[in-house]
Amino acid sequence: MLTDEIAAGYITFAQDGRVVIDKDLADCTCAGSTVTLHLTQEETLKLSQNTRTELQMRVRTTGGEALATRVYTVPTERILKDGVI
Repeated sequence: MLTDEIAAGYITFAQDGRVVIDKDLADCTCAGSTVTLHLTQEETLKLSQNTRTELQMRVRTTGGEALATRVYTVPTERILKDGVI
């Protein structure tokens, strides 16, 4: 699917069944068939360390169809010194 076919969307990050970060499509860069999202340090510091983070993208197409990716699970590693650099 090309990104110009997406009318609205969200990328959601969850840990332990709780939504931690929820980003609107307006926060993303869309080009061709790629959606790119950059998180701030403040946002990534909201994620618990040494656990798994689930993420999923949901969209509504310009034709009104609602779609979702599979839920991806990625490890969230620890950091040695907390806080924003």
